[in-house]
Amino acid sequence: MDTLIVVGLWGLAVFALYYLFVGRSQARITRDRVLAVEADQEGKHEEERPVPLLAGWLSRAGLRAPGSASAFIIAALLCFLVAFGVLLVLTLTDVLAPLRQGADQLAEGAGGLLQTLITLLPWVFFVILTAAPWMYVRGKRQERVDEIERELPVVLELLATLSESGLGFDSSFAKILESEQKETALIQEFRLFQRDTMTGISRLRCLRRLSRRCAVSSMTIFCSALIQAEQVGSGFSSVLRTQADDLRGRRRDRALAKAQSLPVKLVFPLVICFLPGVFVVTLGPAFKEFFDLAQGIMAGTG
Repeated sequence: MDTLIVVGLWGLAVFALYYLFVGRSQARITRDRVLAVEADQEGKHEEERPVPLLAGWLSRAGLRAPGSASAFIIAALLCFLVAFGVLLVLTLTDVLAPLRQGADQLAEGAGGLLQTLITLLPWVFFVILTAAPWMYVRGKRQERVDEIERELPVVLELLATLSESGLGFDSSFAKILESEQKETALIQEFRLFQRDTMTGISRLRCLRRLSRRCAVSSMTIFCSALIQAEQVGSGFSSVLRTQADDLRGRRRDRALAKAQSLPVKLVFPLVICFLPGVFVVTLGPAFKEFFDLAQGIMAGTG
């Protein structure tokens, strides 16, 4: 009964998320269209209009195909149903009976611990299978952020060099995009930025869109600096060079911080995995001889 209650509450939560983020009525769609028209007539930026939370989360992870939110909800429901089926099979049948019998044959302490782990095993499978879509999107988002952080300093160096050589900002952008063969996350974002500028949208709005789509700290700082330079009328070459130097310095600082934290992170693997083996190999024979000697002395005295 407790299992069914927990599963039922979980299902209600999933359906609530569906109706909150995806299941919009026709009246809400019409209202959003009216607000969009009014915003364009009043000269407001598109970024000020509300975006569904789930759609924004998937967009920042690079999942921007039409219907991505609905596909994600369907995948979450399917994983939930599969996890529910696995939970019922493992709890209502005797699939885990051989494991429980093997645990009973162990020592009392180890057997009790193993019995607890076997009891929790169905719930572990349930949580892992249910959370699989969320973990997938989270992994895609982290992969995209790492890729942008890794490639942005190089692109900024090229932009600064081309701007200092006399090319305009848009021409420098076009040169870099023409020379790039691999469609990485950063190049995709810059191609969207170029497409927006070519459609007649102001550069400020395009930069705000770029910063909002990426949602990466380095890209946000870069876009903010360019927006400020555009508003005050200063040259882009000096701003790009400053941003390139600053980003390269912050990248070096992050690398140094990771290198300095490495010895601390190695303490736990060494203590848990490496040192016990060293103690067994080096001190094991000595302890065996000591125990044999002590057992012989006790047998002689007895």
